[in-house]
Amino acid sequence: MTTTPIVLLVLLSALMHATWNAFLHASPDRVWQVGMMAVPQGLAAVAGIVWLPLPPVQVWPLILLSAGAQVAYTAALIRAYRVGEFGQIYPIARGISPLLISGAALLLAGEWPTAMAAWGIVGICAGILTLALRGRRFSGDSVPAALLTGVFIAAYTIVDGFGVRLSNGNGFGYLAWAYLFASVPVIGAVAKWRGGWRGMFIAPRRRVAEALGAGIVAQCAYAMVVFALQYLPMGVVSALRESSAIIAVLLGWLFLREKLNARRLVACGLVVGGAVLIKLSA
Repeated sequence: MTTTPIVLLVLLSALMHATWNAFLHASPDRVWQVGMMAVPQGLAAVAGIVWLPLPPVQVWPLILLSAGAQVAYTAALIRAYRVGEFGQIYPIARGISPLLISGAALLLAGEWPTAMAAWGIVGICAGILTLALRGRRFSGDSVPAALLTGVFIAAYTIVDGFGVRLSNGNGFGYLAWAYLFASVPVIGAVAKWRGGWRGMFIAPRRRVAEALGAGIVAQCAYAMVVFALQYLPMGVVSALRESSAIIAVLLGWLFLREKLNARRLVACGLVVGGAVLIKLSA
């Protein structure tokens, strides 16, 4: 298979990822929305569990750690979208993740960044600092919330990296169990808050369809990435996915009435460019 269709598939995945995040940011009830989005994730996880063998014993602690980090990420994301603009939160949260992963590689494995990765780190730091400033002041609670979200993204990414490697070729089985344990607490908490399972679906049909659709879009976007990894190097796929940050800024401008100025575009470009350099140097 030629690489051009695969590259386009990854770019479509980036668009889909930014889109479901935009839907979440625009939702009048983000807690309910993430609960509904977790339903397709849970169903996909159950399907994987039924068809795939059990992961080896040594990865079960990592499965639980990954699930916990994903639940924490969900809570942090809701908080971040409550206090900040989509075009600011999304690039910071996505951009800080490869920076933290590079730091973890240095601390845990003694892997010093290459010159390309070092320039990438500089770019991400400069971009985040630019996004964080409004005039000469930091923009309130939005930046810490976005950074915390990025911390949890990096946490489950690092844990999953170890978990998949230790799964003896059953990486999908590992991910299925991790997603099950991540989705069940979210669904359960939202269902309890809404007065039961049926209470989750007491909403206008259009909102229910949009929420479930966003969950399906999120799952499809991830499936596209997994498929692309069979044909392209991991660094290339990860770098292409960073285009979602620029897409997020444009979606915020087009549909959420957020400001689009040169400073924000330059900052987003620095974050994306820095992340690309780090991942291509891996």
